[in-house]
Amino acid sequence: MNRVTMKKLRILLLITLSLSVSAVQASDDKLQVLATIHPLALLAASVVPAEQLQVLLPPTIDPHHFALKPSDIDQLQEADIILWGGPLAEPYLTGFVRRWPEKNWIDISSFASADQPVNAHYWLSVPVMTATQESLAEALGSSAGDFADTMDKARQQIDALLTPLRERGFLVYHRAYDHWVSENHLNQLGSFTINPEQKPGLKTLSTLRGLIQEGSVTCIFYEPGVSAEMIRGFTGDHPVRLLELDPMGADISLIPDGYPYFMTELARRAASCLSGTDTTSLHTGGKG
Repeated sequence: MNRVTMKKLRILLLITLSLSVSAVQASDDKLQVLATIHPLALLAASVVPAEQLQVLLPPTIDPHHFALKPSDIDQLQEADIILWGGPLAEPYLTGFVRRWPEKNWIDISSFASADQPVNAHYWLSVPVMTATQESLAEALGSSAGDFADTMDKARQQIDALLTPLRERGFLVYHRAYDHWVSENHLNQLGSFTINPEQKPGLKTLSTLRGLIQEGSVTCIFYEPGVSAEMIRGFTGDHPVRLLELDPMGADISLIPDGYPYFMTELARRAASCLSGTDTTSLHTGGKG
């Protein structure tokens, strides 16, 4: 083998090694995104590839009283971008935000406007989540894609479903829906509790019973984990419909259009109860 051939082989080997190193570095440079709760993962899936997206809490877990395990802390450490609900929704993370300032913490509550209700469930606000998605795309160095357009189309469907029902009074079990109610101009008359871990007080129950007795309440929305039979017992013989709504969207898959589908499905289910088209939710006393 002559010198020229040897030189060419060395150059070829160096190029091959260089390309291999570059490929490994490119793989290592893929930013890892951690969404702390399922609704935020639904949003993140619009712009984050599945292999780069992790979720901290299981889908059915509400973040109000979550306690981090060592494995959860490991997930936080491994993430480059952490999409979280903010200190009001997830106070257990505030210490980690201070501890690891080099990480990109995207606090969805920071996108709320001054005139929005002060309520921890900012993931139920379409403007907040649209702005969050744009911020996440920017952090990833990628395009936000057609998310805004998809959300606009979902918004039109939501308006068509809920606008005719704005005067219908309803109750919620847990005070989770303030942003959703405000943005859709709905008539939420009250809630059983602010925190799902706390039982309703006697004064609250008396007020809600009065609303039911005077015929102001069309529907009561309860959540997974809340006994429908308990709510039925409370309504007595009054013709109030009951329907389960999930503010976490636990049964919705992590697909690119997951968040718009979540909001549309929330509206569809609420409308079915408020309009009376869901006859299975009608309660006029007794069981069933």
